Amino acid sequence: MQAVKQYHSPEEKDSGRHKASSINLGAQKNTKSRSRVNDKDELNHNAKRARHNLAQCTEVNLQKDSEAEIKGDKPKDLHPSKQPQELPPLSEEDLQSLYKEVMDSAAKNTLALKRTSLRRSVALSEADTVQTQRSSNTTACYRYKNLAAADVYIHTDPPKDIQAAIDRIVKAKVSKDRRAKLRDIAKELYKACKETVQAAAGEDDFIDLFYTALKAMAPENIFFRAKADWREELKPITKRSDLNLSFLVNFKAADSDQQQEVNSVSAPPPPPKRQQQSAGQTYISPLSSMTVALDSTPDNRPLQSDTTPPPASRSHPEKIKETSFVKTPRPDISVGTQETALISALSALSSQHLNNIRAKRFLKMLEDTMVPSERGGPAEPLLVAVPTQRASDLVFPFAVVEGNAYSTGKQIFEAQNQAAVSGASGLKIQFSLNELIKRSTSNVAPSTLKNQPPLFFSICTEGPYHELWAHYTDMEDDVRKFNMKLLKICNGVLLEGVEDFIATVDNVLRWGTGRFLESVVERLVKVARKAGA
Repeated sequence: MQAVKQYHSPEEKDSGRHKASSINLGAQKNTKSRSRVNDKDELNHNAKRARHNLAQCTEVNLQKDSEAEIKGDKPKDLHPSKQPQELPPLSEEDLQSLYKEVMDSAAKNTLALKRTSLRRSVALSEADTVQTQRSSNTTACYRYKNLAAADVYIHTDPPKDIQAAIDRIVKAKVSKDRRAKLRDIAKELYKACKETVQAAAGEDDFIDLFYTALKAMAPENIFFRAKADWREELKPITKRSDLNLSFLVNFKAADSDQQQEVNSVSAPPPPPKRQQQSAGQTYISPLSSMTVALDSTPDNRPLQSDTTPPPASRSHPEKIKETSFVKTPRPDISVGTQETALISALSALSSQHLNNIRAKRFLKMLEDTMVPSERGGPAEPLLVAVPTQRASDLVFPFAVVEGNAYSTGKQIFEAQNQAAVSGASGLKIQFSLNELIKRSTSNVAPSTLKNQPPLFFSICTEGPYHELWAHYTDMEDDVRKFNMKLLKICNGVLLEGVEDFIATVDNVLRWGTGRFLESVVERLVKVARKAGA
């Protein structure tokens, strides 16, 4: 019978080993033990991440444990061990179950993160879309509501006589020498546009390119002014309707007041406050709701007392005041006549008593003399020669340049809106000059003014894209309308279109410093002679 020897196994690197003794049971038992140890190492390696707690190991009887291990039974008596040992390794089924739970949890977390990121991306995309739509809708609303309320319209067809006057300007013949010079200017603009479109250029970059072309073909006596605020009184204004629809709005309230008066005949009736308010109330269009909110709301209206005078009767309505919901012009480039050239031409055509100094004082007097507005608005000057708010050498503008950015996503639609207001303001200057002629002389034939209708021009740009517009005014049912028609377009990266466009713009510049300036001087001379100059 072999003696049973007790020994201790060595400690392993990854975890503490059991300290126990075993019995040499023969070659067959040793083979099975080695196989079992290899299986145990593999299971311990797979379950390494799943073990978190340590417990007290048990101390067993080595002899009984060996016999139970040979028979394949588990030890029956377990006693707490004084030395800490690892928990028994997990089985293969336990490892698979644990692995499945970990992977399912990771998959759910990943899906949740993806959904959250997707929601944020969709929310940002929707916010950008809403912001773009709001900006687009605001620009469109400004054109079709605010400008239309001020009788400013875009894409209209002028009458035949006005169209003929426009054609005489833009279709004027160009000499060969002049066309050769314009061709060189067009090539420079084409080359600059080709280079600029390759970069993320802004609004001013493309406007400067066209400004360079304007200065290259600028005739004598012309003047340019960049980023100048125009005078506010030049804007077209919105006239509120003089119709009174209060009887439709407050008819139920009026019936209620009458019923209360019948029920309380013995008592003195209170002052009909509601009726007093509605008697002088005028119809207010939705476009003028902003002004109404400030001027005629019950919260802002002073309280009526016994000493308050009665409201105006319907037979004597108050004079309808006018306001404006359009923006004050601030063209990127204002094009007009130099003041010194106008003064020199004015003194040359008038009598010897009107020299340069007296001619300048004469213009100053016309601008400083205020007259009541025929349309119920604030007092207006007899003539506005300088369109800008600050002093400038630019007088009687006849064209503007309005541009928008190219790479930032802004559209030429907005530039057209800006040009429409600038064109209407420029037309008001010319129209006021015609009114001076009518007031100062009575022997002016109507055909003289009709053959020279007020005209104005604008160039709208969006990067290399350019448009030439004509502005004119006409009367319809005693209402003056300001209209705008597209004449010519070009893209700066197409040389053929640039040459034709530059030639047409050059005709406009030459008209402004030629025939237009002459007509302004002729009308001013007539007024000066009537004034005793």
